[in-house]
Amino acid sequence: MLVRDVGFELLVEAGLATIEFGTAILSVGKWTLPVLLLLPFLIGMRGLAANLGNLFYALAGSSLFQATFSLVKSSIPFFVPFYADPPLAAFDRWLHGGVDPWTIAHRWAGAFPVERLFPLYLEVWLFPAIGFVVFLALTDRDRERQMRFIVLFFTCWVLLGTVLAVAGASVGPVFYDALLGGDRFANLTAALAASPMAADNLSDVQDYLWASYERRGLALGSGISAFPSVHVAVATMIALYLAERRWWLAVPGGAFVAAILFLSVYTGYHYAVDGYFSILAVAAVWAALRRARPATFASGPVQLPPNAGPAVP
Repeated sequence: MLVRDVGFELLVEAGLATIEFGTAILSVGKWTLPVLLLLPFLIGMRGLAANLGNLFYALAGSSLFQATFSLVKSSIPFFVPFYADPPLAAFDRWLHGGVDPWTIAHRWAGAFPVERLFPLYLEVWLFPAIGFVVFLALTDRDRERQMRFIVLFFTCWVLLGTVLAVAGASVGPVFYDALLGGDRFANLTAALAASPMAADNLSDVQDYLWASYERRGLALGSGISAFPSVHVAVATMIALYLAERRWWLAVPGGAFVAAILFLSVYTGYHYAVDGYFSILAVAAVWAALRRARPATFASGPVQLPPNAGPAVP
């Protein structure tokens, strides 16, 4: 409200976005129905009943959170103009031996059907991204782990996706030329038009995002921000969670992170350094939280050793 005109029309759009996000979260149920049906057998009826108490808060909180994030993300140009693309592009090229990473990604893509991976980026990723807290509320009875990953969830969306996104305001390679003019990434545009992704309406999604940016509105899922990559950050969070639940799930979790990182560079939505930074940042916060004392997240009174004196409320 300090940086843009928040009128009635924008508030209505934000309200509708909240409803749409809530519907999207609920729609996850049809994809995860087999898992939901197995929950009573996996955690027991008593455990499931205990977790249902948090379900409403998780659904409502996730819907409002995502709608608010969309509003803030679409407002980044009102806070600070997109300025960081030239240094990010230059650093990205230097880091990869004088070659833009997207060219490496397109070269590698010839070895496998990249179009079959694309749903991971737009569809599969969306389920844990917006429904992760709901999943925690239903399936995880470890209070310490729940709170640790809620903190990590906020790290992905608030610290990386909002605070650092404003600090490093950038649009990414695919929008670089539209923002700054010239033909710095003209070859990327041509490569995407000739790639198998063209049949998956990739250009339509990009046109939608750019039109929303030019209109300065609040469309569902709109807002442009390259550095750092929330896609890769969330994928890293999911991989770490899977590894904590079962050590062998670290393998598919790591493969998921690699696929999201690859697709973010292939499509031109992100510089490779956007993803590298997100992986390091999320892993660092997770490691710090793991080293923190369990009492940090305890919901009950701290247990003192014998003869240690009375507990202070």
